[in-house]
Amino acid sequence: MGGAESVPAPDLRVKRAMAIAKMDMKDVGRFWKKFRKLDKEMRGNIDVEDFYEAIEEQRSIYGDGIFELLDITHAGTISFGEFIQSIIVMCLFEHEEVMKFCFYVFDKDKNGYVEKEELDTMLNVFHHVGQGETLKGNPKKAHSSLKISEDGKVEFDDVKEIAERFPSLWYPAYRIQNNMMIAYMGENWWSKKKQHLQDIKDLKAKRKREKELEEDAKFERLRQRKIRKKMGMLKYYLCPWNRKAYDKMFPRRVKELDHGLSAEELAELRRKAREEAKRLEEMMIKNPETAEWRNYLKSKDRKFKVKVAKQKAEEEGIVAKSRPKTQAGDRMARLERRRDRHIKVKIQKKL
Repeated sequence: MGGAESVPAPDLRVKRAMAIAKMDMKDVGRFWKKFRKLDKEMRGNIDVEDFYEAIEEQRSIYGDGIFELLDITHAGTISFGEFIQSIIVMCLFEHEEVMKFCFYVFDKDKNGYVEKEELDTMLNVFHHVGQGETLKGNPKKAHSSLKISEDGKVEFDDVKEIAERFPSLWYPAYRIQNNMMIAYMGENWWSKKKQHLQDIKDLKAKRKREKELEEDAKFERLRQRKIRKKMGMLKYYLCPWNRKAYDKMFPRRVKELDHGLSAEELAELRRKAREEAKRLEEMMIKNPETAEWRNYLKSKDRKFKVKVAKQKAEEEGIVAKSRPKTQAGDRMARLERRRDRHIKVKIQKKL
């Protein structure tokens, strides 16, 4: 990498930076030119002090935190891959992510909170307060107004609230990011890059949502097909209010909001649902409805329709009129009377 004029082949860190910021080799070339200006001796790496000098900042625990975050173990120098990855990650932090980064750097024990001493160290580093010195001006007034709990523990939500109430305390944290943007590529380039990445993120979220809706609709179609097969064609369409009775037998698709499950459990449920939907689809392909099956369903539905009509009549108190049963002797008497009427009609015609 030392004396080559052209952009070197990207290593793993450069590739990660390109993937994060969606950059091409032209953008990498612009970063390489900046790096070469700092690498005056053409060693293939630059001093960390020169890195800070380029952004007009003093070296601090906060600034070195980006190297810790990216697992960069340097001995006073950094390579081009470490250089570009540090800048990309730091400059792409959103407003709240900068506060989270501050919290990460000064939470030495990484136990989810900072103590009052660590918070004071954080503010002293931001405002370049040396040992034996104190904050001055507005930062001092803001610091004196802070209310810390009795146990001395400050969680991230507390830090966020403090930053919103006293923005002057946290201004230096954003100043380093702004200076990096100005020194490398310019604020306009970073603004467009952030907007481009946000558009990509929104598009992915939209496609994900559309895919979920499509899967939900597909699953519901297969579920309704099972219910229709179980109920019968006519009953399914003529008695739609009865479909709810089959929800337990054929449950609806599991929704994330309806269950307090972990991501792994939800992924497993979705996988099982997809397998079940695929199995049902394969069954429909292997065993399509035949004409005989449809005729059977029709006959079954006719019987069911008659049964429903009788039940409805009983519920409404309507008794169907039926012809009273007769004995064998009554039937013979009726036949004789019918024969006598027939003979009388013939006699009358002859007369």
